[in-house]
Amino acid sequence: MRRIGLRSLSLVVLALLVILGGALAVLWTVPSLQDAVMKRTAFNRLARGDNAKLLTDNALHIFLCGTGSPMPDTSRANACTAVMAGGHIVIIDVGPGSWSRIVAGRLPAGAINTILLTHLHSDHIGALGEFAVQSWIGGRDVPLEVTGPARPEVADPKAEGHTEGTAALVAGFAAAYDADAGYRLSHHGTDYLALKGTGMIAHEIPTPPRDVLVPVFDKDGLKISAFLVDHHPVEPSYGYRVEYQGRVAIISGDTKKTESVARFSKDADLLVHEALNHEMSNLISQALVETGDKRRAKMVHDTLGYHTSPVEAAEIARDANVRLLVFTHIVPPLPNALARHMFMRGVAEARGKGDTLLGYDGLMITLPGGSTAIETSDLK
Repeated sequence: MRRIGLRSLSLVVLALLVILGGALAVLWTVPSLQDAVMKRTAFNRLARGDNAKLLTDNALHIFLCGTGSPMPDTSRANACTAVMAGGHIVIIDVGPGSWSRIVAGRLPAGAINTILLTHLHSDHIGALGEFAVQSWIGGRDVPLEVTGPARPEVADPKAEGHTEGTAALVAGFAAAYDADAGYRLSHHGTDYLALKGTGMIAHEIPTPPRDVLVPVFDKDGLKISAFLVDHHPVEPSYGYRVEYQGRVAIISGDTKKTESVARFSKDADLLVHEALNHEMSNLISQALVETGDKRRAKMVHDTLGYHTSPVEAAEIARDANVRLLVFTHIVPPLPNALARHMFMRGVAEARGKGDTLLGYDGLMITLPGGSTAIETSDLK
């Protein structure tokens, strides 16, 4: 009986494979069926809509649209954090590759009209042109507002000619993408693409004392303020404090361990803090020396002095009584479970009570208004 049953099952499986193979053969050779499948797939994806509801659900949402660093990492885009609340989407940093994460998260592109920059390193600004173009194509009909550091008051003589601020940065991107805007307007017309949406407006943050918050966004209950951090010699560099409906989230920006992050994170719901593992980076630097690549070895070693280790960030979160700590700007890349385990060495002991997450592209943290709940999910 068992032999007959197995034989019957084998025949059924074989028949199903034959049917499936035949169906695929027909699909492969009949253009009209291919067109129908393509149309149905497009319809189903478009029918899902976007995640516009996140803008009006009385919660503060923090979406990680880039958790990587300048070190190549195929699993992480460069620095990008999206803040959603009160009908607004504010993007903090626009690192290369981050626009694809905005698309994957199905955020309504046309609602993106404000970008805040922590500092002007390439891994934080590289996708500014892409954000400007794609949000405009997505329906933005007002100029893109870009706020960030001003030109340093005292230039480093070793960096002469390389000390411009956000205004010069925005002017450069606007000039580079001017032809693109002109071609698209000529092709599609102003009935479909708003002429005003081609513009970018730069705002430079007046450099404050280290113990002062500078308001940079305040609309419909969503308030964001900048504060100085320590990423010397990159000065000024900022972190951001986000407030909505009694909830508070801190975005550290790039910085070594600094008192200002702890001060403005006091009793916050969420701290999204950069993290560079010094021990792992040292091992990489040593390996580069041993292979004769002293130039890159020095550059890797230099990064240790102006970034915060995971343990140091955990100490900040502990001392500030932060409820949830999330690591971002991950250095070095973590390709497997062992690397992730090494990266987190000592964090639990330094953190004490409170939760900690190793951030990743696509992570959403939701802080419902008027509540103490903290929800995490993958935004799709």
